[in-house]
Amino acid sequence: MKRLIRLAAKLYPGPWRDRYGEEFEALLDDAGVNGRIAFNVLTGAALMQVQRWQKVGTGALLAMGALFAASWWVGQRPYISPGTHQVFRMDTTPGALLEFLVILVLAIVGMMTLARVPRAGRVFAGIAAGYMAAVVLVSLLTPRTIVSIGDSYCWDLWCVGIQNVNATPQGQNIFYTAEVSLFSDATTVQLEVTDQPKRFFYLVDEQGRRFPILAYASLAGPSVTVKPGESVKSSLTFLAPADARKLYLTDDLKWPPWVNLYFGSDLNPFHRRTLLRVV
Repeated sequence: MKRLIRLAAKLYPGPWRDRYGEEFEALLDDAGVNGRIAFNVLTGAALMQVQRWQKVGTGALLAMGALFAASWWVGQRPYISPGTHQVFRMDTTPGALLEFLVILVLAIVGMMTLARVPRAGRVFAGIAAGYMAAVVLVSLLTPRTIVSIGDSYCWDLWCVGIQNVNATPQGQNIFYTAEVSLFSDATTVQLEVTDQPKRFFYLVDEQGRRFPILAYASLAGPSVTVKPGESVKSSLTFLAPADARKLYLTDDLKWPPWVNLYFGSDLNPFHRRTLLRVV
């Protein structure tokens, strides 16, 4: 019975045990043990833990509510690019390097954990949780970027800039032709452009409806090699309903899982994807 009571006493919060642990042991030796004492110790520990986590839970709920309210507010105010031939990217080199640095540190601490180094497991969990929390926080509080006609956006090495859009009514629909420039964000790598834009890119309207690219045509031919520093003039055609007032170009590219966790990356699940304005 005494062992059971001591086990129940370990359920009390750490600060309480540090302050009253010795007094409790002395009281337990003087008073003896019975089922009633064991029940009181167990219920007292449960109530104290409930009170403790109730405060933590209330604070966490308030913080989450404030965060999502701020995220909603940010989401209503997208950043509209100026349309002055600026280039925007889905992520940054420092953001990618930060993730790889965190992974390297986690690998080292993980080996220390396997070697049973004291507190290494807590350090591992703290670093991982801190990085993920920072990634989510930055993503939720970053406004969506709308790339205006005249500016460009890069998906990794692929860069697309919409230069002009022509619209032709066709019954209940509108036939659009977007004049675009394709170029590489690499310094040494050449890109082979065939029909990738048609397969990877699509349009989305303000209601979330998707419209595929019907045709891709390059002025330089069906297959073009884009060298660093060069651009290729092309056109994308698509058909959308006349009631689609706002149309944006986006992609359906597949990326390795670790790319989604780059710090500040557009690909993060909590980040608002950058869109290229078409209409």
